[in-house]
Amino acid sequence: MEAAPFEADFERNWAIGSFTSITRHTTAPPMRAAEETLLEDEEAAPAPRVEDAPWHRFPRGSVPGNFLHEQLEWIGKEGFDSIDDPNFDTRLAQRVERAGWGHRLDDAIAWLRTIVATRLPPIGASLSEITETVPEMEFWFPSEGLDLGELDRLCRRRLLGKAARPLLPERELHGMLKGFADLVFEHEGKYWVLDYKSNALGPNDAAYTKRAMEEGMAGHRYDIQGAIYMLALHRLLKSRLGDNYDPAQQLGGAVFLFLRGIANSATHGCCLLEPDVELLDGLDQLLGRG
Repeated sequence: MEAAPFEADFERNWAIGSFTSITRHTTAPPMRAAEETLLEDEEAAPAPRVEDAPWHRFPRGSVPGNFLHEQLEWIGKEGFDSIDDPNFDTRLAQRVERAGWGHRLDDAIAWLRTIVATRLPPIGASLSEITETVPEMEFWFPSEGLDLGELDRLCRRRLLGKAARPLLPERELHGMLKGFADLVFEHEGKYWVLDYKSNALGPNDAAYTKRAMEEGMAGHRYDIQGAIYMLALHRLLKSRLGDNYDPAQQLGGAVFLFLRGIANSATHGCCLLEPDVELLDGLDQLLGRG
């Protein structure tokens, strides 16, 4: 039999994108080399001092950063209030040992306990006081020719004021946009997305001021990450709550928790991107909603 001619049409430019892929080829480096801590070698970090707090003497780099994220994800799935269980330290110590960080056991446990037990200013509660949580919330949504240049300009207008930041490449993402939010939770009627950052902005607690964290956010384009994650939560709430959803009352925002700044007396390492309906509507339009 003679083969039928192939007459179907398909998209050759379809792709799956994420915050990481969107910002991979920015046209300028982060503003300060000290902020590039998730990619730097441990040897580049200053020698820790014995009298430093655990979070300042802990090694820097992508490996310790991933280790911290994994432990916080586990604690979140167990329930953050599990730090009050009598056997919590024993169970956490086993995980720390298995991950190859036994030589930093006391520092790791002390740091993780402090992160979970410290009251976070934007929320008015510690993680241990929050019960309605979804760790590592996965999301996907269609992207009908997302113009990265327009996304860049929208986030510059709406987030982090006039902070200098690298430019996104002028290209389009057609396909799907995906991500994993470190933590989504509800507290006192408001819904939040939270992302853990192990970046080091300075040698002590005083380095983690609001301005320093915003500069670090801009340098790494975390403003774009926060906008995408907040949109994912916003869309989820609209789909689940329907007409009962009021973003002005129920959407708390995106909290970036700089783990090494947890003991700063003013910020406790929290940098908040407040909810912005115009920003979210603009993102919907750029993604080709409908």
